[in-house]
Amino acid sequence: MTINLSVIGCGKIGTSIGLALKNRTQEIHRTCFDRIPVLSKQALEMHAFDQITLRINDCVENADVVILAIPVDELIITIDTIYPFLKSGSILIDTSPIKINIKEYIEDKLPEDRYFLSFFPTINPAYIHEAENSPEFAHEDLFCNSLIVLTGSERTSNEAFNLGTDLSKFLGAQVLFADPYEVDGLLAATEILPKLISAAYIHAVMDQPGWKEGRKLTNNAFTSLTQLITHLDEREDFGKSAELNQENTIRTITNMINSLKNIRDLLQEENSSAIQKWYQESLDNHKKWSEERKLAAWNKIAGKEDIPSSADFFKKLLGFGKKRKDK
Repeated sequence: MTINLSVIGCGKIGTSIGLALKNRTQEIHRTCFDRIPVLSKQALEMHAFDQITLRINDCVENADVVILAIPVDELIITIDTIYPFLKSGSILIDTSPIKINIKEYIEDKLPEDRYFLSFFPTINPAYIHEAENSPEFAHEDLFCNSLIVLTGSERTSNEAFNLGTDLSKFLGAQVLFADPYEVDGLLAATEILPKLISAAYIHAVMDQPGWKEGRKLTNNAFTSLTQLITHLDEREDFGKSAELNQENTIRTITNMINSLKNIRDLLQEENSSAIQKWYQESLDNHKKWSEERKLAAWNKIAGKEDIPSSADFFKKLLGFGKKRKDK
């Protein structure tokens, strides 16, 4: 039998999931949907999927596994639309950078015989500088040499985690199990804050009277810091990620303000040695992170295991549904 796996959202993440599974088409049938039809058509032309649908319920109703790879501001309306069509025993996987709020919202909607898993992918260090989210930046090996973070709740069974683990390995990634509250805190710093800072910097510079002349003097530094504003986690309702992770976002903003205050005070004090040390610590920390991220020696954390067979994956999917129905 064939596993029906559906992906909603044909950006870089969703299309890369399809591409990573393209050599398993005898065991896994890949279907996709995107509210912008040209994106799903593009993903199909890239052979990331076997089929596209023009209606979202057609993508969901026969699926064993449904993966949400959509902008954060489309999550709630998408969940409201699809949950009545999820079949008994199916599992819904969300890839967004928001954990607690989405988990709680989904679990209030899902019947007891439909299941939820949160699934946050990091990407192959070879593509770490590709911030674009369109299908043309999808890669078959986007998740290789990387971690996928799995989180759940009291309702998430071992079977669901096992299924998520096997899928992660199919994609070429290692797995890290984590507490969703901790993940929300970390992602506020690593996903939400950088884009918020990009927006804040644009306001701080472009809202000044001198910008008319200043715009003529922009080079790499300005471009590097401002480009993230074009790669937000939302499609239209910008800032939704920060709102849905409000407490952690406010905390990271406070940390950022304190850091800026520190260097401002050092400059006012004309403390040259402390200023040099402040920059040197940043350079050293960045170098250490960059080297570790390129090596991606996360097997020390997560453990490196063999990739499961499609048959094993399918057996777990069947067992998952059956075991839950028997309860």
